[in-house]
Amino acid sequence: MAEAPGSLVWSLPEPPGGQQPNLSRDRIVRAALKIADAEGAPAATMRRVATALGSSTPMSLYRYVGSKDGLVDLMLDAACGEVSTPAPSGDWRADLRALALANWDMMQRHQWFAELVHTRPPLGPNALRLTDYGLGALSFLDPATAMTYLGMVNSLTIGTALQLAEELKMRRRVGLPTDDDLRAAVKPIHDEIVATGRYPNYNRWAADGGRFHNAAGFPLMLDILLDGLAARMP
Repeated sequence: MAEAPGSLVWSLPEPPGGQQPNLSRDRIVRAALKIADAEGAPAATMRRVATALGSSTPMSLYRYVGSKDGLVDLMLDAACGEVSTPAPSGDWRADLRALALANWDMMQRHQWFAELVHTRPPLGPNALRLTDYGLGALSFLDPATAMTYLGMVNSLTIGTALQLAEELKMRRRVGLPTDDDLRAAVKPIHDEIVATGRYPNYNRWAADGGRFHNAAGFPLMLDILLDGLAARMP
């Protein structure tokens, strides 16, 4: 049964301490983060978190987080809290780049983040802190344009992190954790495809070693996007 929607967790006061010594909002969130990091977002159920904390029933957690959505809100914002922001430099590009790379590093530590971030409104204090920093870097633009450009950087960061997380999830599921494992598994069908000659441009790439510049990865994509934004700046 779906949970009834309620107030956002940010409007719910935490119960006073001492009533249940093994429970607090912070302990609940930390337990949920540990489970999600190890096993993925679906594993971080209220029951699993309650068991991890030695609570007799998941219902006791609801007094602290309101609902499962409230727990997700707190998990997302706790992850955002790990992202530090440098002092504004006055260079919009350097500041946005530093913010995006810090977000990227956080999303590699918490691979569930990109999966969940669009499921809840980003109104936690840490999420708002990061948004405010990004908008500050673009404060010379009108607010709507600044938010649009910041959204493009965030979309690249989150979308790339999600794609990578889903690929890694697939590899673990089928037992192909490394690039060499994947190449070995697809080699028979790959060789048949190349032998047909139907895809000459693909064959040219394969003959060159089948390489791509994945060493640069996300930073390269980020720099290309920032190049495009720079060309549109007043």
